[in-house]
Amino acid sequence: MVIKNIVFDIGNVLLTYHPHDYLMGRYSRKDADFLFNAIFNTKEWIELDRGSITEKEALEIFINRNPEKESILREMMDDFYNVFTQIESSVATLHRLKEQGYRLLYLSNIHIGIYEHVMGKYDFFGEFEGGIISADVKTLKPGKEIFHRLIDKFNLKPEESLFIDDTEPNTETAEELGFAVIHLQDPGELTGELQKLGI
Repeated sequence: MVIKNIVFDIGNVLLTYHPHDYLMGRYSRKDADFLFNAIFNTKEWIELDRGSITEKEALEIFINRNPEKESILREMMDDFYNVFTQIESSVATLHRLKEQGYRLLYLSNIHIGIYEHVMGKYDFFGEFEGGIISADVKTLKPGKEIFHRLIDKFNLKPEESLFIDDTEPNTETAEELGFAVIHLQDPGELTGELQKLGI
């Protein structure tokens, strides 16, 4: 079957997401390690992706756990959107695929606030017909439900669709549902992986 639809993850496919590296560029190692574990490596961060808590609620939890660190926690929660930066090679590929007539969609585990920020900041989102984010539908990859939401909303035929994600359990679910997949471990490999599929 010919691929007509290409579904992109966002983090580490179109936008970099390496929070510890970002923290190391701004803070001492001690503070970077603390912030990574206190914010990004928590169940609340996952619940933000799920849309079950707000950023304000998450911050209150983080502060209650570490009241002596309130100032630095507030500072980071005001700034964490800047963790995400555009991957130029992937965006160039996205533009090429749009010019070639592919239908482009996204499927991402992402917070509402981050999503609104990056949608406003990066013009390349205009290339997409649309997509699904986890916080809107209250369910996460690699569960099948979020894929079914995408399939139903955009009337997708999985056998005509390619799914690109940096996380293997997510691509495994997509493959089970009939999508062609690229498990993208390095964004620099995207062009080569597409060429293998004749795209």
